[in-house]
Order: sequence, then structure tokens, then C-alpha cells
Amino acid sequence: MRKVSFAVSALIVLALAVAAFASDGETKKNVTNKKCPVMNAAASDKFRAEYKDQYIYFCCQGCVKMFEKDPDGYVAKLSKEDQEAIKSNEICPITEDKITDHTRWVEHEGRKVFLCCDGCIEMFKQKIAAGKKAN
Repeated sequence: MRKVSFAVSALIVLALAVAAFASDGETKKNVTNKKCPVMNAAASDKFRAEYKDQYIYFCCQGCVKMFEKDPDGYVAKLSKEDQEAIKSNEICPITEDKITDHTRWVEHEGRKVFLCCDGCIEMFKQKIAAGKKAN
């Protein structure tokens, strides 16, 4: 069961990474959700709030303030794809262990990636650094 959950988490991370690049090679903004939950406009990496341990992005600061009044109501209006994108990972991408403590995380490509221990945080950062050097 744990391997299936990891596979699903890995596919989500891969899909987010692929979605970060436009077909013409232009880099897109690093955001979890593509649409603002308030205005249904394109979400911007400049405006964000936290929702259930993950970042959610908006088109403007006014929408952030509106969202804070009824976060669950606005999240319900997001597409299923965006609702999935704002969920936090529950499996450590390094060890495949269940995340029991949401205090250890690294921000990567506009989202919080939760890890199970300090050692995994360092390993994850090394993998990110190695990936950037290869490009």
C-alpha cells in the first residue's frame, strides 16, 4: 500500500514538474493551483496564502483577503485538478515513510514538500541542487 501511495505522490510531483514548462520551452510560474479560487483567473506566483499546510495561489492580493473569509467555500470551487494540486504530500519522497509531522518541509517549485526527518531534508536539497546543475 505504501508503494502505491508513493507512486501516486511521485506521479503528482512529476506532473507538476512537466506542467512547469510550456510546450515552446518557456518556463511557467511555479504555482500549485492554475486558477485563482476567487476570480477563476490565472493564478500568479506573487499572491499566495497557506491552506491546510500547502500554498494556494491567487490572481491578486484582494482575492487573498476574500479567500480568508471563506477558504473551504473557495477551494470547493476549484477544479478537481487544482484541488489535488493544493494537497500536501503524505509520503516522504526520500524514504517512502508516512509523514507524521508537518514541521519539516522544503519549498520547491512553489509548493511545500514535506519530509519525514532532517536527514531527508538534506537529501532532498542535494537532489534539487544536483538537478539544477545538470540543466
